Amino acid sequence: MPTMNRNEFLLQMDEILDLPAGTLRGDEKLEELTNWDSTSLITFIAMAESNNGANISPGQIVTCSTVADLLQLAQVERSA
Repeated sequence: MPTMNRNEFLLQMDEILDLPAGTLRGDEKLEELTNWDSTSLITFIAMAESNNGANISPGQIVTCSTVADLLQLAQVERSA
């Protein structure tokens, strides 16, 4: 199963959060993202599971504070 790289994942997160492509860089704080809500959280979990095979619970996401934390949780490779 092909996995998404960091850039692909960030672009998908832009789309989930209704942001212009290329907006997210990874260091953004989740609490500062206007559209980070329960719907985007569930969409993120589904995306991580279907693209990277990551098994993530909502409880794990609660411990994340930045987009980079989400990427790590989703097992996204750092290299492009």
